[in-house]
Amino acid sequence: MTTRLPRQALLFTRTFAQEAARYGLRKGAARASAAANPALLVIEAVGAVLGAVDAYLQLRTARERRDGLARLIPLEEERLGLERDRLRETVEVARRELAQHRQVRQRIGELAVQCARVYGGCWDELQAIRRADLPDIEAFDTTLERLEQAQAGLRRGLALFNSTVS
Repeated sequence: MTTRLPRQALLFTRTFAQEAARYGLRKGAARASAAANPALLVIEAVGAVLGAVDAYLQLRTARERRDGLARLIPLEEERLGLERDRLRETVEVARRELAQHRQVRQRIGELAVQCARVYGGCWDELQAIRRADLPDIEAFDTTLERLEQAQAGLRRGLALFNSTVS
């Protein structure tokens, strides 16, 4: 709805004020009405009514849009709740996988430390055999070769583990 006054209404008001000052209120109103163009007054009145109808239609459209959004909000809340639950489950699965990977890495680290200790112990024994009074060189060489193969396998396994974990 507009707050603009029609031109004819302003002219009528001005004319009424002038005529009322000259002839009094009753006679001034009659003379101002006679001076006004009735067709233009009707057209402006119809324009004002059309403006009011347009404002009402805009209000109805805004209410429908608001009501539609009000119906949409619970649906969106439900959809977002389901999405939040799905993401929560995904995060929980990722946490369990990380914990499992951490445990595997920890166990492999402990195994590597134990293998290094056993290897060091075997190496010390080989050195003791070598320093013995009558060493069996053939057994020593065979054991040394097997120990070096085991060490190479351990290094390959650790390298493979490190390449898959990182």
